[in-house]
Amino acid sequence: MAETQTELLTKCRAAQAAGMDFPTMWHQLLKPNPLVIGPPVQTVRGGRIQLETRLMSGGYIAFDSETNEISIG
Repeated sequence: MAETQTELLTKCRAAQAAGMDFPTMWHQLLKPNPLVIGPPVQTVRGGRIQLETRLMSGGYIAFDSETNEISIG
């Protein structure tokens, strides 16, 4: 069964809670995942800088550089 974007988000949040930084998360969890379609892209949303990793679903997983929050869009 294929992993969903929500399951990938849960893995990312668990890794972050365990102390993993975004570059390590990118290389170990996101980059090898078949849902991910490209490298992180820096964007500005609501005046905040985010790194967004695009997904096959058309959504993205975002890492907010100010709050360190990981969300899905």
